[in-house]
Amino acid sequence: MFARKGKSSDVQASISRFTDLNRDCVSRVKHLKILLDTLTTNEKRQLLDEHSFETFHLVDELLLVNDVSSQIDSAIEAESGLWTLEQVLCLAPELVGSGWQRHAIESLLKKAVYPKNLMAVRKIAIRLFLVFYQCLGVYGKATPDLDRVFQCLLPFFPLKSGENAEDVLNEYCQSSGTGDWCERLRNGPIKSTASAAQTSKERAQMLQVYLDKFLEYCTRETVRIEWNDEGKRQECANFIIDKVIKLYMGECFTELETNGVDVFGGWEGADEQGEPLDTADPVVIARYWLIRWINNIASATHQPTNGPPQSAHSSLILYRNALFSSHKATNVALTLMREAMKLPLACSNVTHKVVNVLSSWLLQYEIPPFVASGEVSIERCSLLLANILLSFFHSPYLAQSGERHSSAISIAFAILTSCKQLVSHRIQLPKPLPQKFWSELMSGLCAVASKICHQSDIFSQHVSAAFTSTLISNVVIIKAVRRIEIDDDVWDEVHEVMKRGVWIPMAEQWAAIVNSVTRALILHLAHIDIFSREEALRKATEVSQTSRRQAIESANAMEEPRKESSEAGDSMSSTNTISEDNVFHDTDDITNAVTSWSGDKLAWLQTWRRVISLVDPYTNSSAHVAIDCMSLTIKNLLSVNLHPLAHWLACRLVTVPPILLPRCVPALSAILNESSVRRPPPLLSANILLCFIRLMQSKEQSVVPAICGLSANELSIVAPRALEHLPKMLQAARTSKDSKMSSNSLKLFAMLCSSYPGAEQILLDHLVHTDVSENAVVIVNTLAILIVQKAQIDLVLSALKVIETHQFAMRLIPLFCSAIATLAQFSSTTLLQALLRAASLLRDERQRTEIEWQMVKLCVQWPQPQMPLVIRGILADRHMVLHGELVGLGGQYPIRGFDVSRWNSSGSQAPGSQATSQEDKTVYINRQTAIISLSRPTPSKFEITSRTVVARHIWDLDTLETPRASTRHVTNWLRKEALKGKKPGRESQGILGAMDDPFDDLPRAPSSASTGTGSLGSGALGSPVEGSAQFASMIETSRRQPQPLGSGSGTMGSGPVGSGPTPAFTPNSKLLEWRSLSASLGFVPLVSQVHTNFLRDLKHLDQTSSREVHKVAVIFVGDTQDDRASILSNTSASPQFDDFVSELGWEIKVGRGHEGYSGGLPVETRAPYYADAESECIFHVSTWLNGDVQQKWKHIGNDEVHVVWTENYRKVYTRETIATKFCDVLIVLEHVGDKMVRVRVDTASALEFGPLFDGALVTMSELSQLVRLTVINASRAYRLARVEHSRPLRHREEVFCNEALGHMRPMALAQSINHLYVPTI
Repeated sequence: MFARKGKSSDVQASISRFTDLNRDCVSRVKHLKILLDTLTTNEKRQLLDEHSFETFHLVDELLLVNDVSSQIDSAIEAESGLWTLEQVLCLAPELVGSGWQRHAIESLLKKAVYPKNLMAVRKIAIRLFLVFYQCLGVYGKATPDLDRVFQCLLPFFPLKSGENAEDVLNEYCQSSGTGDWCERLRNGPIKSTASAAQTSKERAQMLQVYLDKFLEYCTRETVRIEWNDEGKRQECANFIIDKVIKLYMGECFTELETNGVDVFGGWEGADEQGEPLDTADPVVIARYWLIRWINNIASATHQPTNGPPQSAHSSLILYRNALFSSHKATNVALTLMREAMKLPLACSNVTHKVVNVLSSWLLQYEIPPFVASGEVSIERCSLLLANILLSFFHSPYLAQSGERHSSAISIAFAILTSCKQLVSHRIQLPKPLPQKFWSELMSGLCAVASKICHQSDIFSQHVSAAFTSTLISNVVIIKAVRRIEIDDDVWDEVHEVMKRGVWIPMAEQWAAIVNSVTRALILHLAHIDIFSREEALRKATEVSQTSRRQAIESANAMEEPRKESSEAGDSMSSTNTISEDNVFHDTDDITNAVTSWSGDKLAWLQTWRRVISLVDPYTNSSAHVAIDCMSLTIKNLLSVNLHPLAHWLACRLVTVPPILLPRCVPALSAILNESSVRRPPPLLSANILLCFIRLMQSKEQSVVPAICGLSANELSIVAPRALEHLPKMLQAARTSKDSKMSSNSLKLFAMLCSSYPGAEQILLDHLVHTDVSENAVVIVNTLAILIVQKAQIDLVLSALKVIETHQFAMRLIPLFCSAIATLAQFSSTTLLQALLRAASLLRDERQRTEIEWQMVKLCVQWPQPQMPLVIRGILADRHMVLHGELVGLGGQYPIRGFDVSRWNSSGSQAPGSQATSQEDKTVYINRQTAIISLSRPTPSKFEITSRTVVARHIWDLDTLETPRASTRHVTNWLRKEALKGKKPGRESQGILGAMDDPFDDLPRAPSSASTGTGSLGSGALGSPVEGSAQFASMIETSRRQPQPLGSGSGTMGSGPVGSGPTPAFTPNSKLLEWRSLSASLGFVPLVSQVHTNFLRDLKHLDQTSSREVHKVAVIFVGDTQDDRASILSNTSASPQFDDFVSELGWEIKVGRGHEGYSGGLPVETRAPYYADAESECIFHVSTWLNGDVQQKWKHIGNDEVHVVWTENYRKVYTRETIATKFCDVLIVLEHVGDKMVRVRVDTASALEFGPLFDGALVTMSELSQLVRLTVINASRAYRLARVEHSRPLRHREEVFCNEALGHMRPMALAQSINHLYVPTI
């Protein structure tokens, strides 16, 4: 009979026991469960069909015998009976639906649904009644009396009639039959007789628990009914949907029929605001759960990953088909979704779910069935969905959100995000929308935005920025990206929203969108992308978009975990909602939508002008945001040469109220600074300057830096008014002790003070009171420039008196002295007095040395009566090099007309560096302070070389053949005294001592005649050694002078007999001259002995620089050049640059003919060169260097000081333009007129130098001289900042003393004469 899973004998035994009416009920139920667990579905249906009597008998016995209201044991048996009845209803629906045992089943259900039964029994009874009700409904046997029971199954459900559902159900359960129940219904509403034993909160919780289970049973139990015809199941769903709409939703939503949505007829329903209801109101609870139920059905499309089980999902799909198969049910569903927007904020959970469903339909991630079927157009549907979503902002609960404002904000963000994504992300919709829809959408958004953003509550504060972002970005994308022509009224409506808005975040969001629209405009007009973070922004948006879409798709079937206990809390207030979407602040839809310049330029220009005009910079509370935004926009437009648009914006800024003018200064200043590229209209320039003058009159400090950046012509207009107020502003800044304000005013005054009478005194007064070192440096440099420009010699000492009492005197004194160095051409004496005073004040040895170097330089270049004072101070400090510089060079050398560039002749070859020969012998003489070398490189050339710690000097000696003058008595007397020789006891003093002949001290050897006589006569001197010793002793003790040889006797001669006398030795005239000169100069006793490598030591000494050397890079930057390759590739420059370079020094060519510092340049390279008594400077000019970019960079990149002449007015030159780690000082020169140059100074470390300072204005006539002095001082300041630094002559002094003098040894007199008087001489 059955396809058994177990043994046939066991099945048959269970059947026999189940059908045995004499067995107890518990045993029969047990065997029935065994059978149902064992048999298949068809076998179950067959079993109950064949044994329907026994089954119903068992149910009747279990239910009618026991009391299920209070006794637990009886309730357990009653549950067994209900379970059995459930099997009958689910497995034999055709039998039940045809009316079989209807009255008996109804009687059993009456007892089960009795209101006073236990909750567990009632829940089961409600579920069985739903199955029974559906079965009868399919066959058309569901009578109105059962409809009434169906309506009152839930306790405390609100009925229009005001009846209590509990009382109605109680009357039904106590009625004797159908006739009796119908009679009671005809008698009118059933009055409540029970007392209110429960509180309103308890009744609300009870209704919520039953309503949740009831709606769940409605969908779930339909699937459990086993019909022979599967179509009957769909009929059950249609039946339940219809009854729930009529009997439940009709009761809760009173205007469902009169004001409901009719999507098929084009009626959306009137927008009426009802009175706010309490969250615990039964109507609110019923609406919440009914909306939630209908929304879950409408959203049932796909099986979610973590969604409900398959059976529950299949039931939702079944009911979804039933819902959208009926026009009435579809309209009701849409009406309930509209009503969800008006639920209390405690019900935000279901509101979020409805928003997700509507958003998925609006964004066309899913096409609604009534649209897919073609019954409703996509335009009508989309408008309806958008209006339903926006109806949330008309909710009466928003004005009193209180602690629930976060829920309201979250829903608002979800709605606005959907509207924003529809426009910006869904560019290619499956079903395109017409132009009318977009206009209607924007009008609806403007309407609700105008209402919300005008209010001053916490909800409006939080959503105002989101509204602004949605409105403006949507209208921009619709107009410029989608290229849809929308009505101009939409722009007016958006402007009205911004005008009525009271929140600053609205303006801030507008500013962000303006920046994006400006970027898109520039991209289309100039083909330049000004955003460097575009890719990062796009990725962030894509992540946000993906997560948002996943949330929409998964929220359709998202269920909250609910407690199974009947005492569970209000699940309506659950916080398990979609988190707030910060897409309004974290993403940039416009930037993501515009990735190229393929759009319509005119459309973007029109859109940009519309958007930037939405917020005015005049009277609105957010005017400061508008000004800042416009200022940034002007900067971006100027960077790509879109000057007309920038000028148009600037015309709006010059008309702002005076109180807002300070915020406009940066943008207006940028307009004027770009005048070298494209001049603004004269009227605009005049208005900008007028604004600056007004700000100066009001003593506004923020305008001061802007005035500092004006051109020469513009400064000439502003300067008179500015100078009227600058002294007062300086006084105010000094009083307020605002260092920044004081620095700006001081900088401007320093620029303009040359035309202000009494500027020097104002600067001195301000210097006395300033306690900021940077300000003091600017004042000192300005004073130095003024003194030099005006040649105010008398002001030098006055300024020095003020500086020496300042708290930063030790830093300012060297700075001031170095900055006024060029004053020597007017009055070197006054400058020397100042330097002497400064040297006496300084305690730091290195700083004092720098001052002494300046003094030596003055004394060398100009004769000074105060030279003894200078020498005394130098000797006190034991500066041998300075003494040598001053006395040696200043007192004797160079002679008049000697070129100062040849003072350091390290480039020439030392005379002793050539290989010596037998005929070329060098004699070295140690004078302690000098090394004198005597050499004869050729027979016709004789050189004397003098090497000191200062330098090396060479003389060529020639014999002049000139007749001697007539003999005078003094000359005769000197010759006579010289011929007499030195007398015993005679002092070697005075001129006679100086003229003594050194040969007088040499011994004379015995004559041959004497020697011969001695040997022949006595033989006493026969031994040569003995004779030599006697001769040496005689020479030591003899004071005899050599006498000419006279005639001797024949016996005394050694020659032949009769030979004449030997004539006396007569010296050569040249030898006599040389003996006289060398004796006069004192060379003979000072001849020294040197080692074989002494020439190498002298070469090292000669190559050691005697002056400080500097190398400076001078770079020319042409128009539009902004990288190293293009800048260093220049081989020519502008005439102004060439004039500037030509005045930095004199042009030299490295190699032969240039014996000064070469700065590492290769031979034949041209360069400007400058030298004076203390330093040399060579300039590496980028346009003069030979080779390619890399070869030029080897020289320029290693320089410590860079001077940049820039003619690129579009981009400011910075360190990053040509990056190098060696550039410690950067000086940028910018033209601000035909004859004026602005100086920008940037240092890598804290260095103090002058006279030029950052922001200084200099005329072209004095630029080169001031730049040269500044770069030398800057290079020297950089070196002085290092502890191990010393002047070059310090090193030369060490080389001179240790390596040269230290290797010279004295000689014996005979050896000295032998070296000094060689036979060739």
